[in-house]
Amino acid sequence: MDDSHYIASGAERDVYQHPDDPAKLLKVMRNIENAPTRFTFRDISTKLFPSARLRLIRKEYDEYLRIRLFNPAHDVRLPITHLYGVVSTTRGLACVTERVSGPDGSVAETMRMMINKDTFTQVELDLFNGFVSQMHSFGIRAGDLKPHNLVFGYRDNGYECVLVDGFGDIHFLPVRSMGRWANALGLNDSFKIVAKRTGLRWDCKTRRFHMAASD
Repeated sequence: MDDSHYIASGAERDVYQHPDDPAKLLKVMRNIENAPTRFTFRDISTKLFPSARLRLIRKEYDEYLRIRLFNPAHDVRLPITHLYGVVSTTRGLACVTERVSGPDGSVAETMRMMINKDTFTQVELDLFNGFVSQMHSFGIRAGDLKPHNLVFGYRDNGYECVLVDGFGDIHFLPVRSMGRWANALGLNDSFKIVAKRTGLRWDCKTRRFHMAASD
């Protein structure tokens, strides 16, 4: 794996195309030993407690395993990317994940990108509301459900909305793990944040998003 396989960077990991499998990505934990520390809670806590970064990955895999064990059918359509374990690479230990592709074969665009480019249409809104229903029906815990972690693209099941990062109860106090009712409240809070950051309208009673009213 080399620089030609690089795709993007997240808050903690760099993303690469799997060199041997076009349907998979490699997420490599970024080396922060020599990185400058910003005066943010995240950066300071990471410097003081390096193992916290590993906890995020473990929580992600714990959540994926929990959902898969309760939904073992091979044709189940989960609204989160499939995880395939970890492998050693020349860049470090990498998490192997499912790749979601755009219509031209490139990596799928995030919700944040589509909102910024004004390409988020009623089609994506309907898919997103379907995603909301799936998150509740599967009872998926998502501690970082934000527009930059949601993508619209193609998997084996066609065009859909997928959460590619940020699932798992990553909070210091794992309140969302107390039960489906607690997770439902947490999801509602997350969707309120999505609405605030995208300009969409969130109706917590119907659990649906709507386009912002035009002037």
